[in-house]
Amino acid sequence: MEKKNKIDKTSQTQQEEEVDLGNLFIVIGKGFRNFFNFFGNIFKSIFHYFILFLIFLRSHALKLGVALILGFVVGFILHKLDKKTYVSNMIIETNYGSGIQLYKQINYLNDLVEKKDSLSLSHILTIEINDAAQINKIQVSAYQSKNNLYRAFDEYMRKTDTVFTRGFEFDDYVKRLAEYDLRYHTIQVNSKLKTVFAKLSPSLIRLVENDYYKNVKNLKVNELLQKLKVLNKNLTQIDSLRKTYKEVALKEAENKSGASTIEIAKTNTNKEQNDIKLFETTTDILDNISLTNNALIRKNNVVNIISDFDEIGVPDKNLIHKKYIQFALLFGGLMLGWILIKQLNNYLKNYRG
Repeated sequence: MEKKNKIDKTSQTQQEEEVDLGNLFIVIGKGFRNFFNFFGNIFKSIFHYFILFLIFLRSHALKLGVALILGFVVGFILHKLDKKTYVSNMIIETNYGSGIQLYKQINYLNDLVEKKDSLSLSHILTIEINDAAQINKIQVSAYQSKNNLYRAFDEYMRKTDTVFTRGFEFDDYVKRLAEYDLRYHTIQVNSKLKTVFAKLSPSLIRLVENDYYKNVKNLKVNELLQKLKVLNKNLTQIDSLRKTYKEVALKEAENKSGASTIEIAKTNTNKEQNDIKLFETTTDILDNISLTNNALIRKNNVVNIISDFDEIGVPDKNLIHKKYIQFALLFGGLMLGWILIKQLNNYLKNYRG
């Protein structure tokens, strides 16, 4: 009887485990089904709205097409009547945090261009009023911003103590950095006069190099010159010391003609080690001199011109700046807005809440 009860209990336990496993598989199956249904519904919605968009285009293709063509024609006529636009770029390197001054001044000049204030523009840039009136746009942006960021990050990591940079990633650095903090920048000028660009460089640089940055530059340059002076002095002293060692070695060799071979070998080994250390020190000093000279070249100006404006600008080939593209988009946008407003008006009329 007891055996029978045990068998019944075992059978009941197995049935309960099978039921639990069955429920588990059912729950998992529902989870997968809901997961795939969720993404399936998303794709269905995307496809549905895409079809609605195509239906909308088909219904109003004629109106939109006419508007685009009309805008293109009007813009093309104005483009032919208007003077050609020329463009030229200048690539510069900013030092001592002067990038913020550069962006401030360029934005100010561009505001004058947009306001057609040719008098103020000609006075600031020291050019003729007629030349200033031909300028269409002045803008500044980071030169090759991605490479510029990597270069700035590498320089920051080299100069900063590892205590502060431990766990500091590139993305963290980018979040803290503004565009004007980068090292290289491009100034682009659009003008209807193709010979105005070369006249702008001196004035643009002058606007950035104010008294504050000049003082910072003078302090840094003097510091580098003093460092260079000390390094050259150290190099001269080491060369003199090496010559002295050689002279002493020659005299010792003459005086120790009767010394044993072992003593002579030990003495020569010590001299070679000292000479190697002096040679390594000389190499380090030469490397420091090279780095200091490079820093002096770079830091000798608040702004370094890497590539100046062209003497004669090239025709602006940017399609977004072409009037026939601008007017085509404008007319097409106005027609699209009118169609949407009309449909909204019909919807509000038929709305019953």
